[in-house]
Amino acid sequence: MAYNRAMLLLFFFSAASAQDAVKLEITRAGQDGTALPALTVLPQQAISALDVSVQCGGVTGEHHGAVSAGERVELPLAVPVGEHTCTGSLGLRLSDGSEGEMPLSFSVQMYPPLELMVDRAGVDLEAQRLTALLDRDAARIDITATGVGGVTLGTTSHALSAHPANAPITDLTWDSTDPSAEVIRLEVRAQDTAGFWAAVELFPWFYDIPHEDVVFASGAADIVPEYVGHLQAAMAEIESVQARYGEHAEINLYVGGFTDTVGSAATNRALSQRRARAIAAWFRSAGFSAPVYYQGFGEDGLAVPSGDEVDEPANRRAAYIIAAQPPPLTPTLPGDSWTAL
Repeated sequence: MAYNRAMLLLFFFSAASAQDAVKLEITRAGQDGTALPALTVLPQQAISALDVSVQCGGVTGEHHGAVSAGERVELPLAVPVGEHTCTGSLGLRLSDGSEGEMPLSFSVQMYPPLELMVDRAGVDLEAQRLTALLDRDAARIDITATGVGGVTLGTTSHALSAHPANAPITDLTWDSTDPSAEVIRLEVRAQDTAGFWAAVELFPWFYDIPHEDVVFASGAADIVPEYVGHLQAAMAEIESVQARYGEHAEINLYVGGFTDTVGSAATNRALSQRRARAIAAWFRSAGFSAPVYYQGFGEDGLAVPSGDEVDEPANRRAAYIIAAQPPPLTPTLPGDSWTAL
């Protein structure tokens, strides 16, 4: 990253002919797992013997040998995370026998991986707006919106003036060539002031599969043959959604189970968990090969509000949701403890 590099132009060697034989380039910033700080020697003429040694952060970078004019000699410095002072020396001998040497002293910084967080619940598709947060001072945010069929709807860049680390970056909007088009993927890329990037992909859509509910016997979680047709109809709708979105977005199935208020809350939650799992397992056995998750909500998220011990058929229901990521919390979908089948 050019803005993390410093060029040292003048060196005072013991022989005048060696004075301008090399230039040094220092990459002062690195990021763990991405890029390393480095010292780079740039010979301006052929050098018969170049000896460079630099130590910092418990590591050593060295080069010994002849180099040609224009040849880059890079010494990467795999230092641990933190700020480090580097010291060392550089010596050389030219073909005419002249020699030179100089001490080296500079500092470098190794950063941990940049973390970008986007508030999924705060993504407003209608207003085309979201909020993000970076754990280092932010310089830029890019947002790319993708629609059905993988069509890029637009990319919007937001230049930031060293927005403080860990402070929410609000009102980040994106433009679209077709504001009415459905957005199935958002890529958010953030750059810190040192020039490093992090990216997050969001899939801000979910599809609640319309269906007729399976009716279970009281206290039971077995699917009786009478209701298999309901599941088959739901499966056909699921396959239709897969065909529409599956090529350009991850597809997961989330099965939520609910009960009415007859019985204790704990008993009903456990019962709804077993029923949700039974339905999830049926879809798997019917050929749904993508990830399946299930969760029992019991008496929480009633479709029809009621008091305790009320036998309300509309509350004995299930939700089948196709989404790339766990569906957002809502009053009728009040939990996020999904279990993989």
